[in-house]
Amino acid sequence: MSQKWSKTGIKVKTGTAEGDFRDRSFNNLAEDASPEKIFAFAGIVAQLTGEPHVETAVTVSSELNDEE
Repeated sequence: MSQKWSKTGIKVKTGTAEGDFRDRSFNNLAEDASPEKIFAFAGIVAQLTGEPHVETAVTVSSELNDEE
């Protein structure tokens, strides 16, 4: 079996002054996006929105192939 990378996406969660949360999704990240770069990007999103960064979720999609 082989695994082929398909796509990577992130969800950045920020908090509001009222105690609510906002999720912002970003798709089609580069295959080689490092955790440091993703976390830095989440910090930029928080800075631009003026809301504190709460968490970041990364989703990687891959295709599995059955090689014979």
